[in-house]
Amino acid sequence: MFEWIFLQQYFGNSLYQVGLFFAAVILTVVLGKTVYYIIKTRAREAAKNSKTRVDDVLIKTVEKPLVFFLIIIGLGIGTRLLSIPTEFTSSISSISGILITIGVTWMVINFVDSVIKLYLVPMVGKTESRLDDQLIPIVSKTLKWLIAALAGMLILSNFGYDITTILAGLGIGGLAVAFAAQETIADAFGGINILLSKPFIVGDWIEFEGIVGPIEKVSIRHTTMRNLDKRLVVIPNSKISKGIIVNISSEPERKILMNLGVTYQTPAAKMEKGIAAIKSIVNNHPGCVNDPIAQFSEFKDSSLNLLVIYYISDKGNWFPIRHDINMAIKKAFEKEKIDFAYPTQFIYTKKA
Repeated sequence: MFEWIFLQQYFGNSLYQVGLFFAAVILTVVLGKTVYYIIKTRAREAAKNSKTRVDDVLIKTVEKPLVFFLIIIGLGIGTRLLSIPTEFTSSISSISGILITIGVTWMVINFVDSVIKLYLVPMVGKTESRLDDQLIPIVSKTLKWLIAALAGMLILSNFGYDITTILAGLGIGGLAVAFAAQETIADAFGGINILLSKPFIVGDWIEFEGIVGPIEKVSIRHTTMRNLDKRLVVIPNSKISKGIIVNISSEPERKILMNLGVTYQTPAAKMEKGIAAIKSIVNNHPGCVNDPIAQFSEFKDSSLNLLVIYYISDKGNWFPIRHDINMAIKKAFEKEKIDFAYPTQFIYTKKA
């Protein structure tokens, strides 16, 4: 009764053929999803229990591309069930080649990424130097871009383009791009210079042009640090590689310098007690280096100045340690009734 519906022609194919095409695609999609679920659950669980990491690499390599390949197979089977004009056959063949190239490229990139994450990163984590930690992301991205570029050339070759001519054109065009992108190239060379000369590494605290903070990331073009306001500061590598950098983390201890002014009314004996108290406070603090400098340094307009220099060995906690020292000095001076000075001016008048 409804046979005439299935015999209707749509672009040279019956509804029956079109239905078979979609059925083949849907079946392979369902098969792909099923395979992906099995890999994601059963295979991953089995890989976790194994002693080798090879199976982890294989699973991460083929997990998603396998579904993609099954869909390509479904499209191929479905296409064969259709009546396709001969003039479109070569185009379909080229498209199939592109899809297969994309799938293979996807697998190769996954393989490289898995090897780096499962083998190279743990190996690098055991080394004392943090330079390799900075290099790994750059090497990973470079390899992925090279693989993608190679796949792009294969696809162009599949369409009949001469790769040699394209590369020659890129060489000539590269000169023009180099002139237009001088800053980008300078930043890239600056990044290489930072990675090789190592004026700082990720995690170091530095001071650059008045900005103080830890280095969070060093990429090919930019260095990212976080200032004391907890804001990210992105600096071009060409600028930071030529600038004056103070690597705060490289200091063996943190130097603290203070000039404490006491009033002129302070007796010399009390000043001696104050100096002794300062030395005792620093020497008894576990986060400080012993034998600080504490001495009467100069007569100022409104104060008698005590020069205090000490070093904090626990650099990671220098803010709270400095707070402890300051509070202890304040309490000691209050106990000895030593008054801190502030700017004052005395005016003497003489009666005629």
